[in-house]
Amino acid sequence: MQYETKKVSLAATEKRIRACNYLTVTQLFLKSNFLLEKPLSFDDIKPRLLGHWGTCPGINLVYACMRDVFANQKDNTIFVLGPGHGFPALQANLFYDGDLAAVDETLKPNYAGLAKISALFSRIGGFPSHASPSAPGVICEGGELGYSLATAYGYCLGHPERTANVLIGDG
Repeated sequence: MQYETKKVSLAATEKRIRACNYLTVTQLFLKSNFLLEKPLSFDDIKPRLLGHWGTCPGINLVYACMRDVFANQKDNTIFVLGPGHGFPALQANLFYDGDLAAVDETLKPNYAGLAKISALFSRIGGFPSHASPSAPGVICEGGELGYSLATAYGYCLGHPERTANVLIGDG
């Protein structure tokens, strides 16, 4: 299978990665003041932190590069995330691309959408702490690193015309 690649500047990819890293941090750590419009205070920090920051920058890097390579084949590729506690990074990318807004119009890539994904990350009635099939394009619950490879393999057996991009490790 041969794919036509889209030329994307390194500067644009770096900008995307930085933005998604920031979106990831807001989900993990902030309950308010998401754009740091005032000095950060203890009242802005979530009392209980869920998710693993350590795996997230790597996920944002891999996802951004994958998007650049497969930009013209978005409907023929899937990204399968193994490190489940890295879900805030995947959700940051889905938010950045507008994919979350396609399933919930309140999640547009604007301040209101940012506030919602950040305040409701890993909250009851909000967004899950792990990758979940409730997110656009996610076909398995994340958390068990090895399951992602088996899931992607099965997906490709059922869809031989498509490509699965799998991130297995934590970094």
